[in-house]
Amino acid sequence: RRLRYALNYRKTVMGDEDFRCCRLIFGEADQFPGLTVDLFNDLIVTQTLSLGTELRKKMLFELLIKILKEMGIPVRGLFERNDVKIRRLEGMEEGKGWFASDLIPPTTDVTTQIVENGITYTVDVENGQKTGFFLDQKYNRQAIRKIARGRHVLDCFTHTGSFALNAAKGGAVKVTAVDISAEAVRMADHNAKINGVDNVMKGLEANVFDLLSKLVNEKNKDYDFIILDPPAFTKSGSTVKNAIRGYKEINLKAMKLLPRGGYLATCSCSHFMKEDLFVEMLHEAAKDANVSLRQIEARQQGPDHPILWNVPETNYLKFYIFQVV
Repeated sequence: RRLRYALNYRKTVMGDEDFRCCRLIFGEADQFPGLTVDLFNDLIVTQTLSLGTELRKKMLFELLIKILKEMGIPVRGLFERNDVKIRRLEGMEEGKGWFASDLIPPTTDVTTQIVENGITYTVDVENGQKTGFFLDQKYNRQAIRKIARGRHVLDCFTHTGSFALNAAKGGAVKVTAVDISAEAVRMADHNAKINGVDNVMKGLEANVFDLLSKLVNEKNKDYDFIILDPPAFTKSGSTVKNAIRGYKEINLKAMKLLPRGGYLATCSCSHFMKEDLFVEMLHEAAKDANVSLRQIEARQQGPDHPILWNVPETNYLKFYIFQVV
């Protein structure tokens, strides 16, 4: 019943097209503690972080496959991404691999293609970060398109190039997609090529902190739209102060780099970086950069990552779009 409830909810809020690449189960928000389930076209990817769910996963996974087939969505495979240290806190081993079931034939291909906002991505469910692709920013990526038209865009922490691709599809003149991971940059360039925007979008392997410092020192004014989508700088309450320094550093430098009238999209995906702390950090960065922020939009995660009001941990993504004046 709970599985059907969760899937029917996604069908309603995401629509048929977006349902094919969305989060089907979002842990406590769907009354499945410690369970994450993402659907990438014909592949399911799961992450099990609590022992109670681990002991029941065979039943849950096979029911999930059956319900999806009833909904007309054939499942080629279910890949478990349990390569996270937090499992050890409940006495479970880390690991990743295919879930074996008589309901699905064996498969070895860990890649699939999804379409999000009209953009095609190759998703590697074994080697990509987390479950292979970040689905929570789906509509935030869409929101930056109109602003990107005619602009020179710097997309920082690009991962597989998702914000950069939306900027390029939105009509940007030039997009530089930066990530410290060579594999991420390779995948971003691959995604640019299969979407026909490789003449506009180029990947750059670099440490974002170092790159922003270099551009500031050079008084570089090549970019009039900067996107900051960093990984979670804090995963516990004890490291929040260090995280605030990291967020402030990249936002301050981005504000310094942008010309007057330029645009900034910035976010935090850490629950521990509370909304008030993030907003205070942005105020301080703007003050130090001697600029004002004109807010265009304040957004959160997509509705396939529902926020349960009595579970504050489900409210984690802060996303702002500003004009810097």
